[in-house]
Order: sequence, then C-alpha cells, then structure tokens
Amino acid sequence: MNPIPLGWCLAGAAGTALLGAFGGWTVSDWRHDSKALDALADATKAANDSAAHMRAQGDLYEKDRQDDQSQSTVRESRINTIYHDIGIPADCAVLDAAGSVLYDAIGAANARRTGESASGLPSGGSEAVPVP
Repeated sequence: MNPIPLGWCLAGAAGTALLGAFGGWTVSDWRHDSKALDALADATKAANDSAAHMRAQGDLYEKDRQDDQSQSTVRESRINTIYHDIGIPADCAVLDAAGSVLYDAIGAANARRTGESASGLPSGGSEAVPVP
C-alpha cells in the first residue's frame, strides 16, 4: 500500500496546481506591467521631444518677432523722415462727409468711455457719404 493517503496526494496535486496558476497569473501580470511601463516611457519621451521642439520654435519666433519689431521701428522712422515735409495733395484729402463720420465715431467712442449716452447715427442726418 501507499504510505501517503490518497486524499493527501490529491490535496498536494491541487495545491501544486493552485500555486502554478497563481505563479502564471503573477508572471503574466508582471509582463503586462512591463509592457505598460514601456508604453508610458515611449509616450513620455515623445512628449518631451515635442515640448523641446515647441520650446525651440517659440524661442525662434520670439527672436524673429523682436528682429521684425526693430526693423519695423527703423522702417517707420525712415518713412516719417522721408515724408515729414511733403504735403498731401488735394485729391488724396479726406472728404468732408467721410471726415464727419470719423469725428462722430470718435465722439461716440469718447462718450461711451465716459459713460454718457451717445447717438449711434452720424450728426449729418440721413445724408449718404459719397464714395469716390
């Protein structure tokens, strides 16, 4: 006869199978965790590369913007110097009706700024502004 009872052998086999299943489950869990960590590391690297690229593009934009701003200031200064003493020809002058619309708009904006009510219509009445 067998010195180990049959119930103990079956319990030992069931325990071994249970330990094997638990071990397999644990190893599978480790494998999936490793895959998830690798994906997270790849995503973090891609995000860092993208942030570095955006930072470099932003720095380049700021440098170009400052250069363009200084060039624009120089350009405006040169234009103002060149055209400082030149008069405006009569055919380029603003028409009186268009000027009144501009002045009415300025007055309305100033009135809104101070809190007073201002008319939304020009003071010239219903007269149309001629377009050249």
